Amino acid sequence: MGFSPEQFQAIIDKLNTGLTTITTHTNEMGPRVESAVNHWYVPDVVARGCIWIVNKIVEGVTWIINKLVDLLQGAVAPVTMFYDALQWQGEEVRGKASGAASSTQKFNLTSLRYWEGEGATAYTNAIFPQSAASAQVASSSSTVAGCLTACGVAGLAFYTAVGVFIAQLIPVLAASAVAAASVVALPAAGAAAAAEATLGPAVIGGAVLAVLSVLGAEGTTMAQLAGEGTDKSAFPNGGHWPVGTV
Repeated sequence: MGFSPEQFQAIIDKLNTGLTTITTHTNEMGPRVESAVNHWYVPDVVARGCIWIVNKIVEGVTWIINKLVDLLQGAVAPVTMFYDALQWQGEEVRGKASGAASSTQKFNLTSLRYWEGEGATAYTNAIFPQSAASAQVASSSSTVAGCLTACGVAGLAFYTAVGVFIAQLIPVLAASAVAAASVVALPAAGAAAAAEATLGPAVIGGAVLAVLSVLGAEGTTMAQLAGEGTDKSAFPNGGHWPVGTV
């Protein structure tokens, strides 16, 4: 799965809209069931049973809503990762670093076309180590970009899975909200809503595990990046940038 900021924003918009709809349906259920059972011909045992069903549905759905609200607070992260990856992989970082690596190679130094002798040789020997250092920066920036993109894609997959669950839950809750006004229809509709709401922790947990599996793989990449960061082969001056002076 690739990453599209527009596609991701559409998913987040649907999640926010879905949460609003779910909250509305959930809030409707309590008053409706109380109105439905508040009649002389409804036995107390039936009234208590209907209210218990609705309370359990509201309790389960409220848990889901709270978790989704928490999860949506991090929704900006995948988009930020995508744009940061573009910066690292594009002209801002990798492009400039690879350009510097090329232009500071011994045989690409334009000064050698007009300058020769001991001074030219000393200048070349001082400048060309920057080529290897720049190339290492370009390589590391590509690794960072790949890691950020993979994490962004994992975030997209996560929120997509959550969105599918919300889309399935909304019509069931809508039916339950309507059924709450009917003592006869409520048990069946309530059972369906309870079953769907019970899937919430499993769906969210499964999506989290999927993200963690991707991030676990990215941990290997981060270890590689840490290794590149401590590799001083292209930075012989005690791990600092080559001096570049004669």
